[in-house]
Amino acid sequence: MAWCWRPITFMAWTHAATRLLAWAVMLGLVAYVVWPTFRDLKSLGIHDWDTMESYRYLVVKTIERYHQFPFWNPYSCGGHPVWGWVEGDATIISPFFPVYMLLSFPLALRIEVAMSAVISVVGAWLLAGRFTRSPATRALVGVLFAVNGRWALQVASGHAWHLTYAWTPWVLYFVDRAFADSLRAKSPARNVIGASVALAMMVYDDGIYPLPQTLIIVALYAVFYAVTIRDCRPLLCAGAVGVVTFGLSAPKLLPMLAVMARFPRYTDSPEAMDLGLFIAILTSRDQDFGSLPVGTPRWGWHEWGMYIGTAGVACLLVGLIAGRGERAGALKWTAVILIALGFGSVHEWAPWTLLHRLPIFKSQHVPSRWLYPGVLVSAVVAATVVERAMTRAGFMRPWLEMAAMAAVAAIAYDIGPVARLPMVHAFEREPPRARESLGDFHTELHLPGSLNYSTAEWSPPSLPAEMANIGTIDCGTFAGLNNWGRDHNNHTPGLGARGRGDPAYQGEAYMIEKVGRASIVRWTPNEVVVRVEGARVGDHVALNQNYDSGWTANGRSALDWADIVAAPVATPAQTVVFRYRPSTWWLALATFAMSIGAIGFFSWRRTRERLHGPARRRPR
Repeated sequence: MAWCWRPITFMAWTHAATRLLAWAVMLGLVAYVVWPTFRDLKSLGIHDWDTMESYRYLVVKTIERYHQFPFWNPYSCGGHPVWGWVEGDATIISPFFPVYMLLSFPLALRIEVAMSAVISVVGAWLLAGRFTRSPATRALVGVLFAVNGRWALQVASGHAWHLTYAWTPWVLYFVDRAFADSLRAKSPARNVIGASVALAMMVYDDGIYPLPQTLIIVALYAVFYAVTIRDCRPLLCAGAVGVVTFGLSAPKLLPMLAVMARFPRYTDSPEAMDLGLFIAILTSRDQDFGSLPVGTPRWGWHEWGMYIGTAGVACLLVGLIAGRGERAGALKWTAVILIALGFGSVHEWAPWTLLHRLPIFKSQHVPSRWLYPGVLVSAVVAATVVERAMTRAGFMRPWLEMAAMAAVAAIAYDIGPVARLPMVHAFEREPPRARESLGDFHTELHLPGSLNYSTAEWSPPSLPAEMANIGTIDCGTFAGLNNWGRDHNNHTPGLGARGRGDPAYQGEAYMIEKVGRASIVRWTPNEVVVRVEGARVGDHVALNQNYDSGWTANGRSALDWADIVAAPVATPAQTVVFRYRPSTWWLALATFAMSIGAIGFFSWRRTRERLHGPARRRPR
């Protein structure tokens, strides 16, 4: 039958077989690396996973139990914005939202990890397909990038934001298509929108490092490509991607920028890497979570290791040495800069030293993180070299294809056991002793020991407090107010809330002038109803949550009273409704709506022109 295609030549049979093998190798590698996390479906993650789990649990609890959108986190640091925080609410605008709402929480965590790796593999396959038609070479890009040693170490340590790199190859895939369309005098709009959607997903999905790094990659690729071909259209496409991304991500991006402006997390980053450490990162097989095969300038090995093996390194070197051509050359120089950034502050004029002075990047450290996207771009360049060699091979190409597929399978076989090592320990923590509660809310200075995990961690726990429906002042979830940014009095600007155990604690609602009585009659994460009785007109009622400009009291802006939320009293007895929405929320929604409207209009116009031809002006 006409629709029943089957290969009829030896080359076609080879291509079909290697395509199936390529997918078997890539998905088999993902399954092998991730499988240890599914052995116990009740345990939780180690190290930083408590923070990431608390953000995800907050989404489920706020929506499912309180039927509210999770704008505010009242459980940690005395209360802080969560929708406007770079790592907060990462699962709402996400393919994994229904997974968390429908399945058990520990199982949903594991599915997010596994499926993020699959999304990464598919994106790498599509991106490589823009530069080679060889299934084996496309699989090489997926094998080297998707679940290498770096991915496994970061996931095992609880750096869930690292999963957002899964969208990076998708962005580059659509960007490259947009460049091609623009140079062929075709409309690049569809691919500009595709790249923008992938970038917007990185904004919504906690891309604290992947997002700015991907933007830098797009900018470098556009600049080098435009210079090579002496045409500004790639730059215009890249600019269009930035504009559309801003509009599509505005509901999260604008609140996030407002929070970052108030709580800039500036940090030093003197880390530097020498050649010996660079080689060990890529080739040492001692890549477990607690490993330290060689000395590092700062942080644990999970911030440095990225095993791809000697053969993988050789592939990347071949690409960086032999890669040439307009697109491949632009990507090659992009990869060189990414790798140079990964070496860190080796000199006062080093790329990372200079970049770290700019906004956004002032808040980042651990420059070795640039090496992960550097592997992706380098692997794509290597794919162009292999494609060139196979094209020249003529009738020998099927044999080279099979040999290449065997080599890729060997590389996957080499990477798999090393990447699997940290994943064995990734989810080994027993659940906290706290049980889920919707009881009366109150704030503690420290999490009660009876609610804590059975094993101690380096950061104050957050998930047990959320489960027990209590708040804590001790915290590690919010960089602007966490324990590491406080003075010797355990205080930092913006921290006004108090907890039980603190002599200044007066309850969750109280009269500032101490005349009359204030009590909570209804409590939810984003809205608290307080009843005031026996107060003097002109006095003030306080809510024991940190102040943010998004708080209102009876529809009017709340007061900032020594970094807590307050409101004036108009009558001796009244009800005050404190409600939180990000101050930029309506502007952000309007920006998003206009962007969707503009995309819809241009899509309608393009469809109309395709069906009826371009509109012509009537003669006068």
